[in-house]
Amino acid sequence: MTGLQSSLERFRGWFISDCLPFWAARGMDLETGGFYEALHFDGSPATKRPQRVRTLFRQVHTFTQASLRGWIGHADVIASRGFDYLLQHACPDDGARGCVFHIADDGSVLDDRRDLYDQAFVLLACASRIKAGDKERATALAENTISFLERDLASPHGGWLESDARELPRRQNPHMHLFEAFMALHRATGEERYLGLADRIYDLFCAHFYEAENGILREKFTENWSPREDDVIEPGHMLEWVWLLDAYERTGRDTPIEMRERLYARALDLGADPNFHGFIDNIAEPDGGAHGAKRLWPQTEYLRASLVMAKHGSKEAAGNAETLIGNLFDTYLAIEPKGLWVDEFDKYGERLARDAPASILYHLYEAVAEADAYLSAGNAS
Repeated sequence: MTGLQSSLERFRGWFISDCLPFWAARGMDLETGGFYEALHFDGSPATKRPQRVRTLFRQVHTFTQASLRGWIGHADVIASRGFDYLLQHACPDDGARGCVFHIADDGSVLDDRRDLYDQAFVLLACASRIKAGDKERATALAENTISFLERDLASPHGGWLESDARELPRRQNPHMHLFEAFMALHRATGEERYLGLADRIYDLFCAHFYEAENGILREKFTENWSPREDDVIEPGHMLEWVWLLDAYERTGRDTPIEMRERLYARALDLGADPNFHGFIDNIAEPDGGAHGAKRLWPQTEYLRASLVMAKHGSKEAAGNAETLIGNLFDTYLAIEPKGLWVDEFDKYGERLARDAPASILYHLYEAVAEADAYLSAGNAS
């Protein structure tokens, strides 16, 4: 057994044996079927705060996928109840205008804004529910949501507006997650029209998001996709695109391998902090200078991207993945009870997180799923 294989099996084992059961037991409101926005470090739920609907749909997606993989026996019950709850409380009129932005603990609507980022996770959850056999309801919600996007949020400059409030800046981030969701719908249904929607976002990526000259990802834009002066560099998103471009290629589309290689290398050049385990910064300086705070999700994207690059023959990336997993267990995952995490550290390596946000379960699942695929293909042997 190689060091990478052992590390991946350890990470997968932690997620299946410790993390999923813990969140299945503590992360859902058993009375209503809804989910909590976060858990305190003693495992109790964080309540009386706005619940982001995107987070709740992420939980539906994660538990559905865990059920499909046979990782936890009652996961589909959790996902199905959560989907029921969100259809009732967060998607008025069967999702005729997608989902709302925030709901309260009792399911009442706190903010009925229709945010583009949130709609992406409605669609991702629908793709998973279709795979799980909840086809009629999930397809209807997905179609209603896409119709809303095309009818009310489509921009003449390409892509979709940030929300029904039409605010600026426009961002690549919600489009990145729509790209993920449309590909998931294509995998779940085999319908080419979903891939056609993903094609439109890939075109935006090539034309506006990816700056080939510097190998970086642009984040903030004007209405017509001109970069804004207050743009930032998020190396975690650059690593996320490495995985997404590889997934897009698996649909039969062509993507230049050089694009993935450059994004991976530049993300590490700009964002990896040599003074704190090489972890990836939330925000990077254009010259890769001073380092700052680091959330958990950029590290999970670093792992996914490293496994993609390793799959294509990079021994350096394979070594990065092995080292990263060990460092995660020494820092972000070094917490009791097992199954929780520390979400963020400051630039000095001190904890910033006050609780464990539920939104991170999705990021961990996606990293574990890639680890599982890597192991299953025999790449780590």
